[in-house]
Amino acid sequence: MKPTKTLKKLSALAFVCLLIVVACSKDDSSGGGSNKPLTEFEFSGIFTGTLNNNGAISQLEGYVTIDDDGDTRLNLLTGSMQGSSVKDGDNYNITVSEANGVFSSVENITGTIDVETRTLYLSGTNPNGSQITVGGNAANPNLVTDGGWPALTKSAVTFTHQLPWCLASVTVNGQTFSGLNQYYQQEGPCSNYYYSTNQLRFNMEDKVSQIYCNDITLLMLNGQYETTTSCAVIKFVLDENTEYDYTVVWSDGTTGSGTFTTPDGGFTTPICLEKDGPACTEDGGLQGENGNPRFNLQFSNAGNVDLDLYVQTPNGSLIYYGNETAQGGTIDIDCACGNACDSENIFFDNGPAGQYTFWVDYYGDCGSGSTSSNYTIKVMNNNTVVQTKTGTLSSGESTHWTYNHN
Repeated sequence: MKPTKTLKKLSALAFVCLLIVVACSKDDSSGGGSNKPLTEFEFSGIFTGTLNNNGAISQLEGYVTIDDDGDTRLNLLTGSMQGSSVKDGDNYNITVSEANGVFSSVENITGTIDVETRTLYLSGTNPNGSQITVGGNAANPNLVTDGGWPALTKSAVTFTHQLPWCLASVTVNGQTFSGLNQYYQQEGPCSNYYYSTNQLRFNMEDKVSQIYCNDITLLMLNGQYETTTSCAVIKFVLDENTEYDYTVVWSDGTTGSGTFTTPDGGFTTPICLEKDGPACTEDGGLQGENGNPRFNLQFSNAGNVDLDLYVQTPNGSLIYYGNETAQGGTIDIDCACGNACDSENIFFDNGPAGQYTFWVDYYGDCGSGSTSSNYTIKVMNNNTVVQTKTGTLSSGESTHWTYNHN
């Protein structure tokens, strides 16, 4: 418990790794593809643009190709689209027939590429009826191989994994990112699909390390639409040709480690994590009682920061460290400075139907001088995860979401 705390103000309450994939190849087991370089397609380009999903803007980079038979692909680390194109004057009219990753639940995706300006625009419909758009420039691949590469001093290493239910926290060079979930494509960037990943350099001198997250809305088995946050890639921007150690902490408490050497400046190396020991369970080995619903917070920098979990029940009651029970709910795990813990938990045996508001608040640095912490909040119904929220919270910040319980 936190008897020394005063009530905080309640009002204080996802691009894509700069990994450019060219001359992409897949064998029959990974779904087809092409071995030819981008310059041999009818149209090809290094794509840079944005994703607008319900007003949430994410930066995107990857590649777009159109084959001479109209076969069209847009590939990004957080998602991909495949379809067909028909030439109409200076435009290609695109119809997407298959979408994966962040685009997996989007329907009726269509758009255009203007050959003269090399601009691309796509739009589709989310399950809730809202629009999702992708727009940007498909630069001529011949233009990105110009000189100056020997002057680059930064390169990148990406981390992904293929383990269901597992969330990973990865630390490199003293920097930790948490909430890494399963990658959308089998074998991730370590598959044959990404065999040419490191053949094209990209200027990373002004880029920063980060975890890339996008919200995805899916139709669940119970017939309800649920929105989850997918954080499929962590990218560390580091000094070139330097050896680093990394550590991994999985959501069930198991750990791992390894060593890598960064490539020459501008290149990217993928690391696809594997896990020793038993498989993760759906609840990820979380601390605290199960419930219906259940709200669980996990965060980094254990013992160095103090994050607090709040849940407002449908009748407006508040459950947190200063009010442990309300409307059938209880906070049974409360983490305070000095406890070296990293989670909090609020559960209901059979919570009332209605809208719950939940949030995490950055209370303090426990005297450590730390200014931020990564966090993951899971909303669960009897071991079934129905929402996952991840992010980074800095001193003085707070963020909140809603959950409708039936």
